[in-house]
Amino acid sequence: MKILFQARPDFMKNPAGDTVQIVSTGQALKALGIEAHFSSDPNIDVSSYDLVHIFNITRIKESYMFFLNAQKQGKKIIISPIYWPPNAYLNREGASSNALAAWKHTQPMRARLLRECDLLLPNSQIEMDVLQQDFLKIADYHVTPNGFPDSFIGTTPKLFREQFPNIPDEFVLCAARISPRKNQLWLAKTCHELGLSLVLLGPVNDQNYYKCVLSFSNVTHIGTLQGQLLASAYAASKAHALPSWFETPGLSSLEASACGTVVISTDQGSPKEYFQDMALYVHPLDNTSLHTALEQSYNASPLPLMQHIHKHYPWSRVAEITLEAYNKVLS
Repeated sequence: MKILFQARPDFMKNPAGDTVQIVSTGQALKALGIEAHFSSDPNIDVSSYDLVHIFNITRIKESYMFFLNAQKQGKKIIISPIYWPPNAYLNREGASSNALAAWKHTQPMRARLLRECDLLLPNSQIEMDVLQQDFLKIADYHVTPNGFPDSFIGTTPKLFREQFPNIPDEFVLCAARISPRKNQLWLAKTCHELGLSLVLLGPVNDQNYYKCVLSFSNVTHIGTLQGQLLASAYAASKAHALPSWFETPGLSSLEASACGTVVISTDQGSPKEYFQDMALYVHPLDNTSLHTALEQSYNASPLPLMQHIHKHYPWSRVAEITLEAYNKVLS
């Protein structure tokens, strides 16, 4: 079986959750004997592929072009929407006044993709429920969760401690691109009030926002870590906090939980479907919720969530579910 993955052209240059999902799905499918190629060419000849798998309808314009090209060539199309309505985030204090209007203006393009593709692979049932609320008619679906690298199981803090000996023994970690949607400023301020050290991992999306976050003396930004060093950072931290405006469900929360770390997550989006009652939840409009969750995290056990995530969400398992979806469309 030969699959063509298509997504925004800068998915490697500006890495985000969709980058991890694309790369990890491709690698895990390869282990099952599936050939997965990537292209961001909206005019590519798709005749040699069994189907086209398009990722991410948030940035819809490129995905729309990929869709039209595959449809014109009569190819089966699967879409991983990675969708959550950003209304609350775009309506927040200080947001651009035309951002929500721009989002609504592009909804008809999303509607066509969702209606005319062959199968949708939402990351959760909650995501699918929201799609069905926001769009009148949409294609059949096959819930295909996000995952964590199988190699993260059994990680210890040793590697991270050796490379970063000056990081305090106890710290809160947040691995995410540094941007208003991920809400690190709120996290930095609340950790500062509680006297907690905060370590940030990830690329900087917004320089002005970054300066505000780093103005707190308790904050250290290490940059982007990958592979076993990233896993070791999760294992070394007291808690991993991702208090975003929404997540589906937050790949770093999944990865941190797999490494045996207490997870503090936004309650907006699909985290609760993955983490159930085994994580601590915050609401981005409730200032006290993060304060409470950080205090509770120091006495919480990460083990129930870790065991649950190990059982259900390794990328090897996600690849099997993805292959089921491919076979469903091709049969």
